[in-house]
Amino acid sequence: MNETVIIRDGVYICPVCGSKRITEAMQAVILKKCDANTRTIISTITNKPYMSNRDKAFEYDCASPSGVGCWFYVCRKCGWESGLYVE
Repeated sequence: MNETVIIRDGVYICPVCGSKRITEAMQAVILKKCDANTRTIISTITNKPYMSNRDKAFEYDCASPSGVGCWFYVCRKCGWESGLYVE
């Protein structure tokens, strides 16, 4: 099986079925603060030991993909998965 995703004119294409329904799964860097004694999560916005879902969503949206360690591609049509790419 071909382990490399095809890129044609900037569009990712599945090498097995030819579908354009490709998902890129990547590792992102998220800053997480925890209390050293109780291990509870501390909000980076309010600096209090509670993180609302809104705060968690904000941190997730601000996650930096720069310095990503690894990523791979998945075809949503046939289920093909590429090999693991490492930076």
